[in-house]
Amino acid sequence: MTRTLVTGLAALCGAGACLLAGCAAVTDSGPPNTLTVSAETGTPMTVWFDVRQRSPSGLTGEGIDATPVELSPERPTAVLPVPHENGNWVWARVAGPPDRNPRTTLSCELRAPDGRVFAVDATDPLGPSSDEAACGGAG
Repeated sequence: MTRTLVTGLAALCGAGACLLAGCAAVTDSGPPNTLTVSAETGTPMTVWFDVRQRSPSGLTGEGIDATPVELSPERPTAVLPVPHENGNWVWARVAGPPDRNPRTTLSCELRAPDGRVFAVDATDPLGPSSDEAACGGAG
């Protein structure tokens, strides 16, 4: 009887710890979204992108910290996988170097795994100075 009670308490405590630590909140991550970053540039340049997630309940999911991407006149665009948890809101930013030509246009496009476009954004070379383009969407 004592062994059954100890085993039951251990299982109950383990389940409680798992709930508190978020074990029960694990969700399925499907195929990645894709983020297309581009820059209209006459010379090679490094741009950075980062990605953040937020679940419908407001919890922050895993993200991608600032990551460099090399772009050039020969390769003005890069398509990058963006892992996400199903149903989470995904937000991506693209920023260029602070010393870039102000007429250089940076842009981003975030797509769902099925090809749907969530968002497209670009800096405006003729408008007020902007350091980044941002895209977001949920799926």
